[in-house]
Amino acid sequence: MSSLGQIIRVIQHDAAALPTGELRDEIEVSLEVLDATISQFYRARPGIRGVDERIRATGDVMIATLTVALYVRELATRPADVTAVVTSLN
Repeated sequence: MSSLGQIIRVIQHDAAALPTGELRDEIEVSLEVLDATISQFYRARPGIRGVDERIRATGDVMIATLTVALYVRELATRPADVTAVVTSLN
């Protein structure tokens, strides 16, 4: 199993390699994945038999949350897209 530091470095590297438009798209997809993993976490059965399932679901939520956070952080470090708007006063 990878360490948390390794997972973070991989996610940061992947985010940095994406063009800005694709990074925005990945953030949107990652938010959907996060929503799905949270739903899966709440569906995990309580009790002794469900411990492995709960641990796996918790890990999935953690990775999905890290992915969204690190992608958003990468996007925030990039210059904003600025489009000049020309208006006529006539």
